[in-house]
Amino acid sequence: MSTTCLLNTILTLRHMNAQAADVLAPGTPYKAIVCVFLYGGNDSNNLLMPRESSAHAKYAASRTVLTIPQANILALNTLNDNGLNLGLHPSMTGCRDLYNQGKLALMSNVGTLIAPATLQDYHNRTAAIPDNLFSHSDQQVQWQTSASTMNAAYNQTGWGARMAEALVGTQERTSVSMLVSLSGTNFFQVGKTMLPFRPGPGGTPVFRLGQGSSSQDVSRYTAFRNILNAEYANLMEDAFADLSNKSIIEADTINAALQGTSNFPTIPANNDLGEQLRTVAKMIQAQGPLGITRQIFFVATGGFDTHGPQLDDHAGLLGRVSAAMKGFQDGLESIGMGDSVTSFTASDFNRTYDSNGRGSDHGWGGHHMIMGGGVNGQKVYGSYPDPDITVAGNPLDTGRGRWVPTTAVDQYAATMAKWFGLSDSQIRDVFPNILNFDANLGFMKAA
Repeated sequence: MSTTCLLNTILTLRHMNAQAADVLAPGTPYKAIVCVFLYGGNDSNNLLMPRESSAHAKYAASRTVLTIPQANILALNTLNDNGLNLGLHPSMTGCRDLYNQGKLALMSNVGTLIAPATLQDYHNRTAAIPDNLFSHSDQQVQWQTSASTMNAAYNQTGWGARMAEALVGTQERTSVSMLVSLSGTNFFQVGKTMLPFRPGPGGTPVFRLGQGSSSQDVSRYTAFRNILNAEYANLMEDAFADLSNKSIIEADTINAALQGTSNFPTIPANNDLGEQLRTVAKMIQAQGPLGITRQIFFVATGGFDTHGPQLDDHAGLLGRVSAAMKGFQDGLESIGMGDSVTSFTASDFNRTYDSNGRGSDHGWGGHHMIMGGGVNGQKVYGSYPDPDITVAGNPLDTGRGRWVPTTAVDQYAATMAKWFGLSDSQIRDVFPNILNFDANLGFMKAA
């Protein structure tokens, strides 16, 4: 490992002592949450669409060049979609199958909110309306922090990290990180005491001095470890040596645990999201040897800022997401962990219901997926914008079909947090706006 790699490893592991003392009762079953972030603002108006003829005709009149033909929309064997007869994008056969198997639910019209809001609140810019709507960077932060507010303490931490910190005590560390990012830095996993561990594809970097296992390389390695194990009067030198040594040990521990894991052939190759989820699946399979009962993962893929020609590009994007998620869930079930992991989608925002002539522009409330055996699946939750009235007449339309959300990110997140093991008081501490909303939307099974 080069000096740069060593420093990167140290930085990604430097908070592990403070962050991983699991305070759940001994023998607590393992659970994980996986955030699948779609950067750029996914046009979820074409993820979940009306299939009934009258509603589809109004959809087509608004979407024009973005219209998915009625016959191509994937039918859902739904238990409850409020009688709307909704269906999925034709590229999402994998997610359709998971939905019909009861392993996937749909959450309609969720977005950043401070309190329940109306169209009048939007026009009057009341306290319920977040700042800087339709801005990529601001809405990514607000989605990942659930802090659509000027509360600086919450804006600086992500709700994934706050959940992890709520489950962690002050005891000495006994296991590896609860937070793992396969997609670099993010706001979701930044806490007061925690930062995510960031492995590369297939595992963590291996520390070595030299290019192989020759006697000279072994001698260098041994000498360097002896330097790290020495005691130093200077506090910074001592801290650097301690962190370096622990980072090497931690990386070796994780790589050793990953050695015996599956390659998860159900997850598609040559799929950037799939490769991230493959590593997540490996780390989940290795959780027994690693001795941890809770983990929160972050994976992401981009390309969803579809202002230009959208139909073909968006079909490819959604197809890759669907294939990766289906392969991941199938892989988890192959190792008996299908009920232990909940995956959910998130994105900057939805997009405009009407077209700019080629694609779509920045919107607000949108539709998302929750996947796993712990999900009360085969249902559509939330309040889908009435598809049988024109966009201009819709009471949620702020203009061009930018929907006022009827479900807040806090509610979406808090429902998963309850399943994950947080108490009601911890949920109130973690989510700054939840007192303004119903904290449990019902799409998760009892913890």
